[in-house]
Amino acid sequence: MTHDEVVAELRLIISGYPYPDAPAHKAITEAIRCVELQIPKVPKIERWTPAYCPNCDEELSESLGDGFYRHHISLSICECGQKLKWDKGAGE
Repeated sequence: MTHDEVVAELRLIISGYPYPDAPAHKAITEAIRCVELQIPKVPKIERWTPAYCPNCDEELSESLGDGFYRHHISLSICECGQKLKWDKGAGE
């Protein structure tokens, strides 16, 4: 079962759950959040800007002081726990 399938199944379980404040609902919601962090996502990068984590918006780049940024493409996990998947040309 893939991470996406696990998230879909967990969402299906809580979709009809009548008590959103119940501990079970909160536990399943947290499980969904944790599994989603394990799905690698591409950092948000626009031309001439730093890269940002797609989950928490943490900056993943270093300013070179001249308007350019060095993206830390060797970073595979953000501090928030989000797995990262860099495009091949992201560090250029």
